[in-house]
Amino acid sequence: MNKYSEVVGLPIICIDDGKLIGLIRNIIINLETRTVEAFIYEKSGLVNSRKVLFLKDVIRLGKDAVIIQNDNCTISWKEAGKRLALKNENNLTGLRVFSRSGKEMGVVKDILFDPETGLIEGVELSDSLFNDLINGRSILPLFGKVEFGEDIILVDNEAVEEITNTGGGIRNKFFNDKMLT
Repeated sequence: MNKYSEVVGLPIICIDDGKLIGLIRNIIINLETRTVEAFIYEKSGLVNSRKVLFLKDVIRLGKDAVIIQNDNCTISWKEAGKRLALKNENNLTGLRVFSRSGKEMGVVKDILFDPETGLIEGVELSDSLFNDLINGRSILPLFGKVEFGEDIILVDNEAVEEITNTGGGIRNKFFNDKMLT
């Protein structure tokens, strides 16, 4: 499982010649299929030269770099816009999440996706800075019916029942340290 925040900034390296071709700046999400389709990157050494690398052309999405065969599999941002009918990059971060029962779950702070299939499997939620510090953030799995609006995400109540804590926060740190001594 990869996080959006951990992928942004990764270098893209070609196996054929060992060249660093750029750094990932954002991801392109297909909201209908709930998948990461491509990565937007900036080509090394050139100003404002955004290009697109499709997930299907990635050999390995590693912890420290993205590995591809060569840069022939990338296309210009302009060409990608024609192919994908892009209006924006469909970034989910910042959207508020509600359950079908009307409960606000929080705000999306990160996106979790499968690096092989691109399937978005969940989102990391924040319900407030104070709560994040005390209890840590929560992971909400995205299964069942999920509706993506312009300003919100609406999820099934079953997904809400499966919400998990990331294990962060002062309370967890203090409680775990107390238990160890």
